[in-house]
Amino acid sequence: MSFQSDVKKWSEKALKRYRATAKTAVQEVVAEAQTPRGKSGRMPIKTGFLQHSLVAAIGNVPYGESKNPGNMAFTYDPSSVSATLLRWNPEKETFYAAYVAQYAIPMEYRYGFLRGAVENWDQHVAKAAKEAERRIR
Repeated sequence: MSFQSDVKKWSEKALKRYRATAKTAVQEVVAEAQTPRGKSGRMPIKTGFLQHSLVAAIGNVPYGESKNPGNMAFTYDPSSVSATLLRWNPEKETFYAAYVAQYAIPMEYRYGFLRGAVENWDQHVAKAAKEAERRIR
């Protein structure tokens, strides 16, 4: 092998690890933020609408339904965030995740479900980087 091909192979592997690390770390932050108070998390659950109101987008702050129509019960579906993460290119785009429920900001202020998860960003990145290094050889 030549030096040039060695460098190319190394840089391709590094880029794959970078992407995997970024996506996994974001996914872990979201999972931590979404963990209900009854399961050692900070997310308060009454109808589930706040948890369900998490929306992800690439390049723009997301938006969605901000009011619970008729106080219905909701369950969180992580596939909406996962689908956005699959399309995300971390080196070129900004990933956004936001709670769009009209009462999300006061609830975040009171319980700190998102703030607490983001404060653990470094740990999520370190764990994701180790996993990426293990998987991508």
